[in-house]
Amino acid sequence: MPIKNKILCFESSLNANEEMYGTAPRADVWFLLEYRGHWSGSAFKDSKIPKKVKSYLNKAIKPVKNSRLQVIKKQRNSDQHLKFYIAVTEEKNPRLYEFKINNYEELLSLNIKKVLKSDKHLSDDKIYIICTNGEYDICCGKFGMPVYLDITKGKYEPQTWEANHIGGHRFASTFVCLPHGLVYGRVREGKVAEQLIKQYESGEVNLTSYRGRSCHSSEVQAAEYYLRKETGITEISNLSFKSSKNNDKKYNIKFVSPLDEAVYRIKLRQDKNAVKIIKSCGEKNSYIPEFRLLNYNKIQD
Repeated sequence: MPIKNKILCFESSLNANEEMYGTAPRADVWFLLEYRGHWSGSAFKDSKIPKKVKSYLNKAIKPVKNSRLQVIKKQRNSDQHLKFYIAVTEEKNPRLYEFKINNYEELLSLNIKKVLKSDKHLSDDKIYIICTNGEYDICCGKFGMPVYLDITKGKYEPQTWEANHIGGHRFASTFVCLPHGLVYGRVREGKVAEQLIKQYESGEVNLTSYRGRSCHSSEVQAAEYYLRKETGITEISNLSFKSSKNNDKKYNIKFVSPLDEAVYRIKLRQDKNAVKIIKSCGEKNSYIPEFRLLNYNKIQD
């Protein structure tokens, strides 16, 4: 991939002091399919997964609102079965479905619509994906692979997977905790990733590397970040999205605390030309929007 201006997208983002909050990809449902072959920049499309299976999955997933399909793999895998996961990131009922398949053709008999409405195949596990696909963007290979390899040396190896493209590679390494859909960025060391995992498994968010929760829109992600920062609330379950209204680039967003039913109102303004950066290695500069906190307060609804 040719690099214009001899600068990588991660450098461009850092040099511009681009903030990460509000940048998580919108995904209410993540479909994760193991593929052990070579990954191109379009890993699923160019894979050797049978065409009829790819066609079936694309068709089955298309009606699922705000969904995305990832391919995943491990550097070392002795399991004879392939894995297929469905992670639903709903605030009140996040859940993970796990399937072990002998071959891709078994997916042809899977009714995804029924799976999403059932309790079958539910897993109590939490899984972690890190974008390592340098074929898509250089920064993902440069930063994602070392972090992934560091994690595989520790106890979280069984739960951790390489992923083809999460989005926001200028924040590499990009990292997702599922099924809650917590998205992190600029994770540079395995120890940092392990700390994020440890906090997640104890039910907390780490704001330092936080991009947002994938079940929320970008403005709600930004509002959640600001609210957590201002109040010190880090427990995942202690804030729940209530409503959002916008008018002329300004947003009025409410969250409620399930603990005491307290309602918080956050007011944001969107600056559409906040920073000018290279979004992806090889691209030209473009303007990126950011959200600014106007005020927040605790109200009685």
